[in-house]
Amino acid sequence: MGKLAAVTCESAKPDKGRDRLLGDGDGLYLRVRPHGTKTWLIEYEFSGSRTKYTIGVYDREGAPGDSISDWLRHGRLSLTQARAIAGNWKDARRAGHDPAAEWEAQLSREREAEAARKAAEEAETARPTVSQAIDTFMARHMAGKKSAPAIRYRLDRLAADLGERKIRDVTRKDVIAALDTIADGQREGQTAKQLAGEVLVQAKRLWRFAEAREWLEASCIEKLTRKDFDARPVKRDVTLRLDELAEVWRALRDPERCKSDPVTVAAMKLLILTGQREREVTDAEWPEFDLDAGLWKIPAARTKKERAHLVHLAPQAVAILTELKKITGKARHAFESPLRPGQALYGRAVNNALATLFARGALPNVTRCVVHDFRRTLITRLPDLGFEPFIGHKIANHVLPGVLAHYNHNAYEVQREAALKAWADRIEALAKGKNVVQLQRSA
Repeated sequence: MGKLAAVTCESAKPDKGRDRLLGDGDGLYLRVRPHGTKTWLIEYEFSGSRTKYTIGVYDREGAPGDSISDWLRHGRLSLTQARAIAGNWKDARRAGHDPAAEWEAQLSREREAEAARKAAEEAETARPTVSQAIDTFMARHMAGKKSAPAIRYRLDRLAADLGERKIRDVTRKDVIAALDTIADGQREGQTAKQLAGEVLVQAKRLWRFAEAREWLEASCIEKLTRKDFDARPVKRDVTLRLDELAEVWRALRDPERCKSDPVTVAAMKLLILTGQREREVTDAEWPEFDLDAGLWKIPAARTKKERAHLVHLAPQAVAILTELKKITGKARHAFESPLRPGQALYGRAVNNALATLFARGALPNVTRCVVHDFRRTLITRLPDLGFEPFIGHKIANHVLPGVLAHYNHNAYEVQREAALKAWADRIEALAKGKNVVQLQRSA
């Protein structure tokens, strides 16, 4: 059989309806397909079995590289390269090897190694960073919850230091360092230890969430506590006297002392008169109120315990809302933000307004407090007006303790209505300076 020439390879024409084989020796053939495609074929016999193996496509320029393996992987072979492979495989057969079978085995190992590498990359990609874990946690567990913005803020403080790290690779030492940075605070002479403690609480929730999804083997921070950062929560115990609360009421009616907008003032007044939570007031929508009946129905979705709650409105509260309706009556929210039309008053706006009153010296004879202390004051002082202590807790939508909660399902609506009316009357009377005997029990 004569050797092939380059010109023969270039000019070879196909046979109609069948493959055309042009031999070169050592079992090498140029196969010309009926449609004109030219491939290199090696045919040989080994251990009694005949093998035909396509090693590549004919290409005058050939494959780059210097080794037979490089050429075979590339798959486009010149005449010279195809002859070299055929000669090499002939030598391999003489040495007792099946070259085609061994080449296929090598390719199989390489494919498995590549698949393993890609799987490892995908697994690594699937293991989220701290920031990605936070996003997933917030979407799965916190979506729609009132506490979501506060929790997001605390987790974002942690992400400022650790956000780009894989959560699996973060160590306890890393978290401690991040919390220590938070605890140092931003203001000279002040620390943010309480914030660091709050961040730790949410970080532990995040790490448990990640552990459940096998993003890490075990939480490295589960044993950390707030006391490790001198960050035990500060429990507020401020309870105003009734004359102090009346002084706040007077300040809210005095434009020289209180510069806040009327929506914020109305919200603070309703907080004083009803003892509800700040966001429950500021997020209230007009359909919740029945001013003719003097009732406010807070839906379950807006309460802390996710229990619908009925609040009786004293005449003073109805008057406040009636005046407010002249300002925001066409809006969705009763306490629509003066700065952001279409949105409720910012949750901390009322507390900020109270802080401004203290900062300006408008409340010199009032114990420094926050608006949540109005709620504690109502619960604490209602017994001074002759009402049973648990009525204040019913008004506040608290769960009664022990067997009382289990057996006593009375809503005490009549008593709650009477209590809130008496409460509003007492504050109004004290604010007007009427001679009212003020009996108080110890807080």
